[in-house]
Amino acid sequence: MKNSNSQSTKASLTSSECILAVLFAFGFILGILLSPLGVEPRMPELRTLAFAGFFIIVGMLLPLIGLVSVWLRRPRLAGVLAVIDAVLLFLIAPADQALFFFTVAPPPAVAIGEYILIFVGVGYMLYGPRVYENRT
Repeated sequence: MKNSNSQSTKASLTSSECILAVLFAFGFILGILLSPLGVEPRMPELRTLAFAGFFIIVGMLLPLIGLVSVWLRRPRLAGVLAVIDAVLLFLIAPADQALFFFTVAPPPAVAIGEYILIFVGVGYMLYGPRVYENRT
């Protein structure tokens, strides 16, 4: 007989979901640090404002939405956002070094942060599909 006083419990996060949540949080923090709120001094040299929107979406919004989706138990959305953000993160550092976004080269702190984001992107690529497949 089922106990009527038992409370329904949600399944806890898997280890892949926890790692992906940490990666999303780390990516969000780095996205803020690489914005004008952090160490980015080159905003007057930005080629077009469309790139500012790109940086906000890739660096801050996608990781934040991914983190919230992990927290709300939406693993399929989190997995898709992780892979999309990873693909876009792989493009940022080489494009910035090639002066695609700005008219001047990135300062060392920004360049280091962009290369750290590549490693975050690798983590997104590793754990995003795992989270997507594990909970359907």
